[in-house]
Amino acid sequence: MTDSSIARSQVPQAGVAVIVGEVLWDCFPDRQVLGGAPLNVAWNLAGFGLQPLFVSAVGDDDLGKEILRRMREWGLSTDAVAVLPGVPTGTVAVTLEDGEPQYEIVSGVAYDQIPLPNQSVLESIRNRIRNASEQGFPSLLYHGTLAYRSPHNRKTIHELRDYFAGDDSTKLDVFFDINVRKPHYDVAWLDDLMPGAGLVKLNEDEMSDLASRELASVDDRRAAAHELLAKSDNLKCLLVTLGADGAECYLSDAAQANDSGDSKPITVVAPEPDPLIDPVGAGDAFASVAIAGHLRKLPVEPTLKLAALFASRVCGLPGATSDDNEFYRIDFTEDPHRVPDD
Repeated sequence: MTDSSIARSQVPQAGVAVIVGEVLWDCFPDRQVLGGAPLNVAWNLAGFGLQPLFVSAVGDDDLGKEILRRMREWGLSTDAVAVLPGVPTGTVAVTLEDGEPQYEIVSGVAYDQIPLPNQSVLESIRNRIRNASEQGFPSLLYHGTLAYRSPHNRKTIHELRDYFAGDDSTKLDVFFDINVRKPHYDVAWLDDLMPGAGLVKLNEDEMSDLASRELASVDDRRAAAHELLAKSDNLKCLLVTLGADGAECYLSDAAQANDSGDSKPITVVAPEPDPLIDPVGAGDAFASVAIAGHLRKLPVEPTLKLAALFASRVCGLPGATSDDNEFYRIDFTEDPHRVPDD
């Protein structure tokens, strides 16, 4: 995509997304695919017509140069992607076991050393966030846990959180996508990252980690979700993905007042993928639409139905994203209570 797509030209006003974390190559037995959950989210948001700032790092090697070329071609800014000499670009070996992706993730790569963007980039994005805020649109900072494995990145992520939190006109909602990639994960990180998080996405196993107990039933899961909302002052939205069973969304009392007002979780079904090629990137696709709806202040339930539909479509891709403009034609401008059937 070398210029603005039709979808981008029709985008309504929205907040700004700052996406922080890994960019890498998913290496399947038969191909290499550009990936990394944060890159997937940023790529999808750009496809929806938003202009996210992606903060990451690549090596000064052929793989890194190809990432930068692909990003620029798609119209995704590389202003905050550092090029690090002497450090390899990230790679992951991906295999499918019983239909579920398994990852062998290389350590000591460029995205383990993500620097804080330079001051001019930070000032530019802060001005965009301030302008969006003046128009009544929320902005957010997205990150996961894989990049958090390095002490260097822990410092960068917290510095970014603090940088925007220091000014009331540029405060960001933090979208924390737990997205565990064992063994590159420590449950103790949750104590560092949950405070200040306004939106959290996780699966059932990750919910058990947060609740510090086994969740043996739907009632257990829902009780744990309400406990987490009650004890987390900043937490507005808890998104629990359930694989083929869809997803649940739990809202804080304040968020419910701005949406349906119903204390029950919002549930969405997962449309069956047709065709099903691989599920890599489905969770990132779901998060991307949820973020896009949040930035545009759309009602939660119809946004999540769109998110489940888009995630199902991504399962029909040979990878997590597409470079086809038409794939990203989701109409966020229509009546938000009407969800397309196709």
